[in-house]
Amino acid sequence: MAKVNIYKIEESRRRAFEENMAERLALSQNRIISQDEVKNLDCEMVLTLYRSRESMNKNVSWEWILQVFEDNILQTIVQPRAVVVVEYDDEMYALTFGHSYFLVDKYCDRNFAFSFARKMDYKEIKTTALTSPNSQRNKTINTYIDYSNLEFDSGESFTKLKAKVSQSLDFDLYSELIEVGNSLKFTLKEKSIQSICNLILHIIDVLKREDIYKIPVFSKISDKELLEALDKELKEKIQQGAATINISEFDIIGATEIFNNNDTTFTIEYNLALKTVSTLSHEEIEIFTRENNLNMLDILLDIKVVSHFNGAPVRTDKIRNLIDYVNDERRCILSKGEWYYFNDDYQKYLEDSISEIDVTYNTNYDFTADIHEEFLYERYVEENTSVDYEGMEKQDIMKRLKQKYYVERVFNTIREERDGFTNYDREEERVGKSKVELMDLYRDDTMYAVKIGNTSAKLCYAVDQSISSLRLYKHDSLKNMPKIENVAVWFVLERKTKLGMSSGKPNINELEMLMLKNKLDIWKKEVRILGYNPLVYINYRNK
Repeated sequence: MAKVNIYKIEESRRRAFEENMAERLALSQNRIISQDEVKNLDCEMVLTLYRSRESMNKNVSWEWILQVFEDNILQTIVQPRAVVVVEYDDEMYALTFGHSYFLVDKYCDRNFAFSFARKMDYKEIKTTALTSPNSQRNKTINTYIDYSNLEFDSGESFTKLKAKVSQSLDFDLYSELIEVGNSLKFTLKEKSIQSICNLILHIIDVLKREDIYKIPVFSKISDKELLEALDKELKEKIQQGAATINISEFDIIGATEIFNNNDTTFTIEYNLALKTVSTLSHEEIEIFTRENNLNMLDILLDIKVVSHFNGAPVRTDKIRNLIDYVNDERRCILSKGEWYYFNDDYQKYLEDSISEIDVTYNTNYDFTADIHEEFLYERYVEENTSVDYEGMEKQDIMKRLKQKYYVERVFNTIREERDGFTNYDREEERVGKSKVELMDLYRDDTMYAVKIGNTSAKLCYAVDQSISSLRLYKHDSLKNMPKIENVAVWFVLERKTKLGMSSGKPNINELEMLMLKNKLDIWKKEVRILGYNPLVYINYRNK
């Protein structure tokens, strides 16, 4: 038996990949495989071995790959590495051994492994790793026992799959258990060059088949103009504090889980400027650029971060590699420094999930500029003689009243005065050392979180508020909450056109707000898990 981890090298990165191999490893041997040695080859297959340069003092478990190249046997040093580069039919593949997957991963075709995975039939699922953008649990690993369904929720994208595949009785190339990430990991039944060649041919053949499963993943973006636009917009969002910089608890490198330890310190570097910090945040980076007279917008994504554990550096990243960010308008995500589209499978499952939510629209609750002005005038009549406005002209009083009675406060107040809701807006309860806003409105056993806006960033606030209050309510942490059976988020949309209707309710899938939809998907599931009914109310505001 022989374990092999195989990548497909992206065509646009082959030159850089070969240069990196020559720089980081020693070129050992070439083997040219002809049709005489391996059946079904359409042309020659070229295999090139790169290996660690250092001398070693203990045999490695994968010494067989060195033997087939008639190379001297390596003995273990720290992080021994070898790579076999396979060139066949205008394609390039790389088999990694030891810790060499770190050298290869960034040059790989990230669609390759899951394209293969969609076409396989599975008899048992062992492990899945998934990422959920905009979720508080944005990366999860699941393990299964005696389970055969390829399971995932809407809003989740696969980053790793470990499973047993169905095989015919006469199939003898590799064992049933495979692993899928950015690479494919197999256990070959025979340690030979011929097995490697046959594995390549097998993969090529599988990739020609029809898909068996729909697997949501991200598709890499190659359009240079789009990439430049995405980077520009990202910098602006970070400056506004709308994008989060973090180090994930774990990454998938190839088909291997790499767990990161956040109990560490960081060194921020740019050219000769250095700063050591205990936490990595937008504020710390802003201080770093200000102290060193650097233009944050120009250099932000190229700032380096060295992570230290027990005083020793363990990894170095550029800031852009530490950001998980969703661009709503373009339906793209930044992950590990690369921009990706959400693939059709991802978007379809997300849309199906959002469609399950009960959505209500009542025209009586639409909020116009005239309604707001009428409310302010009524308050002027009631309050203009107050000592607070003594000696002020009407226009100045109206300006003060408009600040006092901002749009959401007015909306909630009108609902209480005219429509039988209880207004909890601006009412807070202390939980521990923090103050929590219970909800905005309440009626008929339903708690409402209200938000007026036209962007994901604004509207997501209501979703976060809703779930935070519900968790506290569920665990009896709030003293003044009435009975609740339904949990609602109420969006008053600032837009010129109304959403189309589907089955008698507003079609919220028409919203070009991917981040909000991800939030709603997660919110819907958690509300149901906690035993309540999720509802969405839609209304409109024209300014």
